[in-house]
Amino acid sequence: MRKSAWFALMLSVASLWGCSHTVVVPVPPRMELHSYGTLGIVEFASNSDPAINAQTTREFQSHIHAAQPGTRILELGTREELLAAVGGRQLDAGALRRIGEKYGVDAIFLGSIAYSEPKVDVKVYDSTKLEGGVRVEVRGDISGRLVETRTGANVWSSSAWARRPVGGLSVSAEQGVSGSMRKSNPREEMVPALVYHLTQDFRPSSVRQQVN
Repeated sequence: MRKSAWFALMLSVASLWGCSHTVVVPVPPRMELHSYGTLGIVEFASNSDPAINAQTTREFQSHIHAAQPGTRILELGTREELLAAVGGRQLDAGALRRIGEKYGVDAIFLGSIAYSEPKVDVKVYDSTKLEGGVRVEVRGDISGRLVETRTGANVWSSSAWARRPVGGLSVSAEQGVSGSMRKSNPREEMVPALVYHLTQDFRPSSVRQQVN
């Protein structure tokens, strides 16, 4: 190939390469809430103490408002309080319609957390040196759904889980036995992570795309 032709080819390739660049493309949330007028939220339930129920409900609302500002959410109290207010025994289609009429909400959020009992995990690292450890942890499973008050239909549902250590113990022939216990409440500590993952569908995101 002649030098002039080679030089022209290299200029052409460089030109094409220089025109290619990456852009950030916004991606809307998988679940859009602005189509609903006002949403209600029932206090999250759990097999822990009421303080965690209230904390989870606040965290959930905070994530929704951060993801989709302007979303109107009305707190409806606990499930028991709400059912008593509309004369219902369970959240069936009739009770949901009465809730919608009484409070002016188009759909309501329902959610719960189930914590496991502390689980002990024993590991032996080196049997010849009598080295091993014991780890105690708690798992939390959170679930949530959005239910229309007019039809009783579920329009969104999701779940997530997290683990937190309670304490641990290590054994070594050289260093002896050492252990530790968490002073904080692991069930309370995992609430932010649980709610963050549960509300993933409501957050907009972005992807990088290469364009010419």
